[in-house]
Amino acid sequence: MFKNTTIYLADDDADDRLLLTDALKSIAPDLEIVETESGLDLLAILHAQIPPANSLIILDMNMPKMNGLETLANLRDIPTLASIPAVMLSTSGNANMIQFAKQLGAMHYFIKPSTMGGLLELSHKIIFGEAPVAV
Repeated sequence: MFKNTTIYLADDDADDRLLLTDALKSIAPDLEIVETESGLDLLAILHAQIPPANSLIILDMNMPKMNGLETLANLRDIPTLASIPAVMLSTSGNANMIQFAKQLGAMHYFIKPSTMGGLLELSHKIIFGEAPVAV
């Protein structure tokens, strides 16, 4: 049984959202995934509703208007949203960005995989809350 029932996914790349959603749903078909194209859209959605108790936020690092780090910082400043676990995704393994994301409260920081097998492995880690492979 997976820990999270609703995942909020913010990524400006429609193909990345589609592939990750497919991978997540292949492991947990009943999972609800709310997709947004930006951190600003995500914040608007989260302000308009009370997220379920078993929610998780997945943030792409590089998004226009408000990147993943800025979105995470905003989430942590809102008392009703601050406790929602967040995972950061990026194509970069920059140690400074990883450290900054964790300082802002990211539960994990994952490098975006480039294969469907990698996405399935990542999805399993996200859904079942397993520790990431060391970067």
